[in-house]
Amino acid sequence: MIDYSRKPERTRTKGFTLIELLVVITILALLIAVLLPVLSLARQAAQRTVCQANLRQITYAWHLYLEDNEGTFYQTLRADTLYGGWKGIKYPTAKRPLNPYLSLPDYPETESQAKVAKCPSDQGDVGTRSFSSFTYYGTSYRTNILLIGQTQIGPLGEATEAIVKLRNRINEKLPHLRFASVNSPNRLLLIGDSPWGIQWLPPPYPEGMNWHKRSLHYNVAFLDGHIDFLGIKKGIFVSSEYTVIPFKQLYGLAREAQESYSPD
Repeated sequence: MIDYSRKPERTRTKGFTLIELLVVITILALLIAVLLPVLSLARQAAQRTVCQANLRQITYAWHLYLEDNEGTFYQTLRADTLYGGWKGIKYPTAKRPLNPYLSLPDYPETESQAKVAKCPSDQGDVGTRSFSSFTYYGTSYRTNILLIGQTQIGPLGEATEAIVKLRNRINEKLPHLRFASVNSPNRLLLIGDSPWGIQWLPPPYPEGMNWHKRSLHYNVAFLDGHIDFLGIKKGIFVSSEYTVIPFKQLYGLAREAQESYSPD
């Protein structure tokens, strides 16, 4: 017979105490604090890898262009940024002669048509306002203006006697520049992340922007085709790691010029 006077026993459900919850939360917070920097570094490394792959493809395209043009480098107004990519917002009608060698239309209408010209880390540069270099110019990468630029360059920085002399000697050699006329392709910089093109120029040109959270380091491609993530020192024309000067006979004058404003 059932005794309805007895109260049923309650089954106690065991849960976390407040202290246990706090311990778990603390452990999770510590794990996140440890993992976030690692994940950030991994993401940066992945973005650099994409940029370097793009630069390798673009450099190969330049070699194909040179083969079809008797080794003559492309030279025209703003050639350093308007050589290829999508139409961009600043110069939508600019001729982009490298596009056929990148399997791109002559005038790609949208950014998605020219992903090879886009660096995932592109944060813009001096003169692009709030836009990325890719959005503004149509490409994230700027060439060495002493190879792919105008037939005559403007001031190279502060008008010291040595810098003026270097500029004049370079301008003597630039018109119709050909691959056979340049020296040391394994040391000569061809193209890189857009800010590098300002960074190597002496003062009063400003410092280049940092895209990769490592001060003044940029993805660059050398004329011989190899790629590096390289520190570019302000106003250095010739160093032990690289040169922007295409002519070996001007290295001495270039070193004299950079020493004329930089004690380093």
